[in-house]
Parts: sequence; C-alpha cells; structure tokens
Amino acid sequence: MSQFPLLSSPVKLGSMLLKNRMMTTSMSPGHDYTNEEGQPTLRFYNYLEERAAGGTALICQTICFYPRLKSQLDHLHPLPLGYGEEHLSHLSKMAEVVHKHGGLIVGQPYAVHDWKPAPEDKEEYWGPSTLSVSKLIPKPMTKEHIRIFKENIVQCCVILQKAGWDGVEVMAGVGGILNRFMSPATNDRTDEYGGSLENRCRLTVEVMAEIKKACGEDYPIIVRWSPVDFIKGSLTMEESLKIVKILEEAGAVLHNLAPGWHETSVPLTIKDVPEGYWSWISEEIKKVAKIPVATAYRNTDPFSMEDILAKDKADVIAGLRYNIADPEFAKKVMEGRPEDINKCICCCRCLDDVISQGKPLNYCGVNPRLGEELETPLAQARQSKEVMVIGSGPGGLAAAVTAARRGHKVTIYERGPRLGGCLVMSAIFSPIYDRLNTYYKTLLKKHPEVKVHLNTAVTPALVTREKPDAVIVAIGGHPIDLKVPGAEGGNVVKSHDFLELLNGNPPQKPGIINKVMYNCGSVFLKFFYTPDLARTFMGKFPWPLGRKIAIIGGGLPGCELAKEMMHYDRELVIIEEKKKIGHDVGGSDRFHIVSAFKKSPRVTMETLTKVKAITRAGVKVVHEDGSEAFHQAKTVAVTLGFEKNMELAEALKGRVSEVYAVGDCSNPARMADATKAGYKAACQI
Repeated sequence: MSQFPLLSSPVKLGSMLLKNRMMTTSMSPGHDYTNEEGQPTLRFYNYLEERAAGGTALICQTICFYPRLKSQLDHLHPLPLGYGEEHLSHLSKMAEVVHKHGGLIVGQPYAVHDWKPAPEDKEEYWGPSTLSVSKLIPKPMTKEHIRIFKENIVQCCVILQKAGWDGVEVMAGVGGILNRFMSPATNDRTDEYGGSLENRCRLTVEVMAEIKKACGEDYPIIVRWSPVDFIKGSLTMEESLKIVKILEEAGAVLHNLAPGWHETSVPLTIKDVPEGYWSWISEEIKKVAKIPVATAYRNTDPFSMEDILAKDKADVIAGLRYNIADPEFAKKVMEGRPEDINKCICCCRCLDDVISQGKPLNYCGVNPRLGEELETPLAQARQSKEVMVIGSGPGGLAAAVTAARRGHKVTIYERGPRLGGCLVMSAIFSPIYDRLNTYYKTLLKKHPEVKVHLNTAVTPALVTREKPDAVIVAIGGHPIDLKVPGAEGGNVVKSHDFLELLNGNPPQKPGIINKVMYNCGSVFLKFFYTPDLARTFMGKFPWPLGRKIAIIGGGLPGCELAKEMMHYDRELVIIEEKKKIGHDVGGSDRFHIVSAFKKSPRVTMETLTKVKAITRAGVKVVHEDGSEAFHQAKTVAVTLGFEKNMELAEALKGRVSEVYAVGDCSNPARMADATKAGYKAACQI
C-alpha cells in the first residue's frame, strides 16, 4: 500500500481531473524568464516542463491581463502577456509543455498590486476607495474603471481558453484589488460595491459571472482568497464562512486559501512557522464548503501533507517553495520515495529575491537548477575524470553529486567526523537545515560509487599523491577575527569554535574549566552529536554561553545565535558596526527577527557601534558619536561572518589541471550561493 494514498489520489475540480492532490500556487519568476516582448523564454518553458514532468498535477501561472506598451515592459514586473490574439502562440506552448507530461495548467490574471485602465497610462495602485492599510494610497475605481477592469480579466480568460489552458484562477486574496473590495478595512464605498458583505464581494462575483458567460459554464474557475488576513478591521472568520457560499454559488470549483495579505506583519512562510500550520484555516472553511478546499503556505513535507488530508483539513495541498526546491516532489511521493525528496528548507531565498528585490528566480538553498541552469540539461561528461571534492558543506555536496551524475569518479574529503560541513553547525540554530544534510546522506548511500573520506584534512601533498584530474575546493571561509584587546580571552567564543568542537577538535582557551570542558565536550560530541542534543546542551547548560551574552556582529550568524538564546532567557546585547541588525538576513525573516528582539526586555541592540576592548566582565564599546559604554557579559560571542579562504586552492594550481573554488572559501555569501557554485563547477569539468 502507498505511504501517501490520499496525497497520491486523484481529485476532481469541476471538469478538471487532477492526477494527485499537489498543485502549485501562482507566481512570476521574474526577469529573464519573460523577455522584453512579454513572451516566456526557454528558461520559463523548461521551468514549467520540469515540474510537469515531475508529477505536479496542477500548475497555476500568473498572466498580465491588461495592455502594456513595449516601451514600458523593461520597467515593469515581468509577466507573460495574455490579453490578445498575438499572445496565443506563446500561451499555447506553455500549455503544451505541461500537457505533454499529463499535467494541467490554469492562468491567473494577476490583479494584485497595480493595474492601469489604458495602455498609455502608468501602472498604479488601485482599489475601491482611498482607505489603506499601508503607505500606498489606492486610486479609487469609478464605475467606468470597474467595467474596464472586468473586461480586461475576461478577455485574458478567453485568450487562455483559446490557447488550451485548462481553467483560470480569480485572484481575490493577499490584498489584491478584488480583496481590497472584499475587506471593510479598505472599502468605504456607499454604492453597490460597498457596505454589506454581499456588496463588497460583488465585483468578484461579477468577474466570475462574466468569465462563465464568455468561456462557458463548464470552464473551471478557481478562486484564491484570504479568509484570515491579519489586517485590523478586516474580514472575520464569521464573514469568511459566508463568503464560501457566495463564491460557490458564483461557480468556483476550488477554494485556494492564502493566509494573510502582502502587507501582513504576521510571519507566514518562514522556517519558524510550524509545518502545515495554516491548515487550521482550511479546516474551518471545509466545515461549510461543498467544493474542494486547498491549503497553502508551509507545506513542505509529504507526511504532514498526508496527515492534513487524512484529518480532513483540506482536499488539495497548494504551494510553491516545495515545488521550487524539488520539481520531482510529486513523482517521488507517488512512487513511495519520500527519502529522495530534496525538501525545501524555508530559507525563503527564492521569493525574497523575486518579490522583495525584483530579481529573477535564480537561487534556492537546495536546488541549483534555476535561472540560466534551466536552459541547459545536465549533460554527461565527454570523458570520465577522477574528481576530488574537498569539503562537504552545501557547495561541496552539490558539486560531488553533480559531478557523479555527469559520469565522473568522485571522492569527497571531509576533515571532520561527519558529512555536512557548516550544515552541521547551522542545523543547531535552524533545525530544518538538517533536511539538506539528510538528503545528501541518503543520496550518497544509494550511490556508493561516490567515495567519502572523513577525518581527513587535505594538504597539497595529499592531492599530489592522489593525482586527481580535477579538484573542487569547498572548505568554507575564514571566520573574521575581532582584533581588540581581550579578544583571545577565556570568555570569548568564536563562531568556528562550535564547529571545531563538533569536529572533535577542542578550541584552545585559557582557563582550567575551559580546557576540561572543551576537551570533554569535543570527545562526546564527536561520537554522539545530533543537532537537538547540541541545541539542548548549549541552551540549558551555562557553558560555554553564560547567562549574559554580548554578541559581536549583528548579521545572519549573530541573529541566529541571539534568536536561539532568547528561548533560554539569556540576557543579550547585539553589537553591530553597520546601521541595521540583520543587514544580510533575507527579507522574509529580517522583519520578524528584529521585531522579536525589539519586543524582548532581555535583548539590547547597539548599531553603529564598535568594540573597543573585551574584559572578563564584559565589552567596552564606542558609538558613532564618540560616546563610550560598557556592557556586562559573562560570554562574548564573535559572529562577524567569514572572509575568503583561498590558500589551499591557490596552492593546488599547477599541481592539478583543473581547480575550482566554491562557496564561502571563494565568495562568502549564503547557502544558495554555495549550492549554485558547486553545481556550476561540476558542470565545467
């Protein structure tokens, strides 16, 4: 019997029959996926096809539904155009690459942020009235604007139907235009589009009615909406339960639920949100719904997905990040291979880049095949070579697996007692990161041809003796040292001290207690380490991190340490030379992390502040204005990040014909950068 009988089972949405219960939510992957003519590029077609071939039952894709002038396209958020006969060719091809693998595709006229009533107009923020929940003040839509808006959406749906798309999705959630009409927080109209719930839902219902009139009663309409939006003065669950009936009577075939608006301050998708958490909303909606209900956000594990379906909390699992991380997620579920799934680690790098920074979808913490890598299939090497990979962090493991898949003979050398490199330490502060390490360990067990040497520090002499054809150096960066008086004191803990401790190499610190504890701890953790054990020990035991901690460096490492220590009621001061705490933390996480620091009475944040000296009692600092201060601290944790570590790579040049340096040793950045660099290096061999 299948491990996932419900997740793998078909479900009917109107006239659409999905082969399983897994669908993607709508997205635009950004620049370079759509060209300056508003057409999908090869990159986009291949992205869609990879996921359809990977077993995804239904793909939802955003489409620009109103005219855009070519002169404006470079300056606007790139979306495939879909409102005229001239767009049928590329829309048909998008449908074809999905259909050829048994998948279905629906188009969502993207009515979220901006719109314009005429081609020559600028895109602006429109709504029912000037009421707003953000700094953006909507332009109120007149009856004429409403008429044009509806015509635009309907025309797009007609074109999508002609192009062979299987249905459409009406975007009435996440704070989009239709959602602003629905919500009393943004709608104070006094005409038939404001006031009562029925009036506020009128525009959505009219859009659906006119789609049916133009495309036929049987053409499926999904509605994406937000029953719980966390907006003050907005919809209540009581009202949302009434909206269920309104949408069903209008002809919806699926309630695709999206918690929150884009303006919502409540964390929705970050790793701190428990797996499957938002299914409580779909569970409430299912109590009154007569059509299937989809739950979305923070669904990345097939066992949790199956449990949600088994407990009748939802009928369909919708999501995006799990599908970005592993395009074969659904296929592996249906074949009963959950251990082979490259699970999302919820770092949010993918959509932080696209949504927050306007960049293309090029990076994922676990999947390097995004961006330009999608344009070329992973090809077999012309000649099989002996490849030495030095280091087993994200960059090294991505390089090793990719090189092996291309037909090379790969050997991994890791100086520590276990695979994972920096992942071993990162999993202490972010337990979900251990997913990636587990994935690679499973993969390597199934591919014993990839050899692994642990507890092996690589030197130029070793490389000369082994005579590899190519070497990929992925040994991580040098930790940035703090060069002030007292920086080598016994109360100072550096970020790499933890990693050395886990690797069985006791850091050399002054003081008898330090010597005993570091030596005993390194022996114990070398053999009995788990992230949970290390986390519990570090949090509950007052060594090496005391009750009062000064964290030097407010970037990602410092923030993750502080966030973890908050759980154990430590008194913390975070000292950062830059203007912002969390200056290199992703957009999805930074607001919530810094907000938690601000709300905590045990956390002090000092920005634009330099450390002057460290004493046994604490830290002397100097502020930008020249004033000085002293922060008492039992422990001083130095988390300044990393700098390049190219000595080994440089020493190997001339000894080996091909030498590649990847990850933090050549470019200190984030996990996704290392994963991508490892993949690219292996493709060059």
